[in-house]
Amino acid sequence: MRKTILSLLVLIILLSVGYGFYNFKINKTEIKSSTTFNLKDLDSNTKKGYFIRAKDLDPKTFITLLKEKYNKDSKLNFVTMIGDFPDNWVKPNDIEYLISIMHSKEKCCGYMSTFSSFISSESGEVGGFAIIFLNSYISKTEINMGLNCNPKTNEESIRKIEKWHQQTTTNKN
Repeated sequence: MRKTILSLLVLIILLSVGYGFYNFKINKTEIKSSTTFNLKDLDSNTKKGYFIRAKDLDPKTFITLLKEKYNKDSKLNFVTMIGDFPDNWVKPNDIEYLISIMHSKEKCCGYMSTFSSFISSESGEVGGFAIIFLNSYISKTEINMGLNCNPKTNEESIRKIEKWHQQTTTNKN
């Protein structure tokens, strides 16, 4: 009798896990195949228990998401994401937007990897993320925010980016 109950319990667990993977696979195909999400699509998918992936966002959507999820009354302000940022994630058409917000000290959620075992109570700043993205574009390096990232604006970094931007726009003319 115990073996039968145990066998049924194991079967139920395996079926539940299998259904979860099957359901996840189906939902991945429902997600738009474009390079960016609509934030409403993103919300509906995360409410269903699916992870946010940086590769499904662009810099503007990423920052908008962090701003919209920020709650000044909460001690925990972070957005959890899975996966790496793809190479060349920041595109040339993102540069002007990122330049326009890199001075911003507006508070926003921080980034947290799904693998992080540390929950930070710090918030990030919009300009801090813009600086990270711009530096990645300028140096042609992959974006790596580690397990947690709550960047702040940095005047030295801003000066370097402004100098690069000025040289880049002067060379175009």
